[in-house]
Amino acid sequence: MRADWRRLLRLWSPPLIGIPAMLVLGLWIREVGYLLFGHHLFWIFGIILLINPVSETFWPSPKTRKKRRQPPQPSKKARERMVRKKPQPTSVTPAGRLASLLRQKQALDRQIEKLDTKEKERVE
Repeated sequence: MRADWRRLLRLWSPPLIGIPAMLVLGLWIREVGYLLFGHHLFWIFGIILLINPVSETFWPSPKTRKKRRQPPQPSKKARERMVRKKPQPTSVTPAGRLASLLRQKQALDRQIEKLDTKEKERVE
């Protein structure tokens, strides 16, 4: 409720400030009054200031309606996959981690060598 009140105040503040300001300026300064009221600019500016608040009050934009929308939930299969994955053991020592990384590096080096020899054979 409170957020709706703040949103409405934010929507209606330009016309609530702009229209009386135009009236005051038109009464204080003769040339401004002539321009605003003699050329009907007061009504044009007033309507322009009122278009957005009136339309947002009666027909809110999709942006404000989607504010409370829940984020998409993962599918059933994705949730099962997340449950099945084994987490990394937290008790792995730095030495064990280093050894496993070295094994992975050696395996990658072997794959690179195989690909390199294939590339050399292809070029020759």
